[in-house]
Amino acid sequence: MVKASSTSAHRARPTPRGAARQAQILEAATALLLEEGHAGFSVRGVATRAGVGLSHVQYYFPDPADIIATLLDRFVAQYADNVLSRFRSGSGQPHARLVNALDFLLNDEAYRNACAVFMLEVSAVAVRDRKIHEAVERYYKVYLGAVDAIAGEINPGLSAAQRAIRARQCIALIEGMAATRRYLGPEAARAFSAKAAAAAIEQLLA
Repeated sequence: MVKASSTSAHRARPTPRGAARQAQILEAATALLLEEGHAGFSVRGVATRAGVGLSHVQYYFPDPADIIATLLDRFVAQYADNVLSRFRSGSGQPHARLVNALDFLLNDEAYRNACAVFMLEVSAVAVRDRKIHEAVERYYKVYLGAVDAIAGEINPGLSAAQRAIRARQCIALIEGMAATRRYLGPEAARAFSAKAAAAAIEQLLA
């Protein structure tokens, strides 16, 4: 068995100070990626934005792909938690709770704008970079798990295989609505409302 190096172990289990420094770097990286896109993204740029030395960034993230992959892992963890918490904290029947979760996904402008730019930039790079490609796959795995859990609560009669297929269809429906609603004219807001999306998803899960 190959033992992890002391450097790898340190990165895997940072001290409180190290964790704070990583968070500082990742916040700066998020802002830089959203504002400048991947074309303007670099380790040096992140260091400047974070107000730290280049060596500090490179210690935790040796190249830009490491930063972006970590950002995506963090993004999906927050995303899945938000979706599931909104679904499970809603009152009433599953339909009402589903609308509550979809209202966040489709109507929270700060979230949607950040998500749209972030995923567009990351997906473009993922075609050419293995680390980021694998991070995108992890993103959709977690996303799929969240939707699969919701599907099981809405229709407990679905088998695991049925849930797996329909959860994927639900993700395509949600992301398609989110990506196209701003370009399909004034009726898109009504056609792609949280209630309309919930009704379409419930048909998929029937």
